[in-house]
Amino acid sequence: MKEFKTIRVKRRKRIIKILFTFFFFFAYVFMFKYCINNKMKKDILDEDLKYIPFSFNDTLSRKVKKIVNEPVLLLNNDIKNVTKKLETKKVSIENKKTENKIDEQLVSKKIKAPIIYVYNTHQTENYNGYSVYEAANKLSNMLNNSNINSIFEQQSISVFLQENNLKYYKSYEVSRKYLNEAIKKYPSIKYFIDLHRDSVTKSKSTMAYNNKSYAKILFIVGLDNPSYNANLENSNKLNKIIENKIPGISRGIMEKKGQGVNGIYNQDISENAFLIEVGGSYNTKEEVDNTIDVIYEALIEYIKGTYDKL
Repeated sequence: MKEFKTIRVKRRKRIIKILFTFFFFFAYVFMFKYCINNKMKKDILDEDLKYIPFSFNDTLSRKVKKIVNEPVLLLNNDIKNVTKKLETKKVSIENKKTENKIDEQLVSKKIKAPIIYVYNTHQTENYNGYSVYEAANKLSNMLNNSNINSIFEQQSISVFLQENNLKYYKSYEVSRKYLNEAIKKYPSIKYFIDLHRDSVTKSKSTMAYNNKSYAKILFIVGLDNPSYNANLENSNKLNKIIENKIPGISRGIMEKKGQGVNGIYNQDISENAFLIEVGGSYNTKEEVDNTIDVIYEALIEYIKGTYDKL
């Protein structure tokens, strides 16, 4: 009988040991996973930043006590994780809506009828590390950003000349072709800006004003255009606005006609067709861009004073 009780006691102890070992192993694995999921590395970093020696046993002990004292912690963590995912998804949806609104605004802006056509009859004219093509593109972008919609001509004139075996002096015929295509597509265009670069010396094409260097400008008006008087008058108006902003920046207005020159410069298309020489071959990007800023401001002022009258 006594032996039987002893066997029962031993068996019970063995079962307890097995259960204890099982639960201890389960708890250890569970806690190890929990510590990883709950960023134990952060605890290590926090303690290291405070210059306190890190103890794995102490950290593990604190986590065990927290679970024992807060049995719903795991459930709360799951809820938090789900909530966080839902909030992230909501933010993503809101961001998508915002992007769609921006896209709609951009589309609306593109559809809005342009009123200015910016181009270069001589696209290959260069400055010191810059080009008239880039300067014209900058002007067009500035106007668009101010909600004064413009079209910048990007089709290559030099390629058209080469493909059709045409001489360089025929450039105005090609630019006129592109210009007419633009008018046909956008009848709303009322102003035409043909930007060029002169071939004068640096001293003649440059000026300083308020500690800034500018490329000087020159207006060209073709007198072989039957209605040149209107072009001349409007060139004088725009030139005056520019001069009021930066005195001395303009070299004035040059009138051209006769043999050896174009004499029209596509200005018969509109009384608001302007040919502007900006600086010379020695001017820098900064000098040209400073002048483009002035032309941009002057154009806005000019358009505000003439648009309703057209």
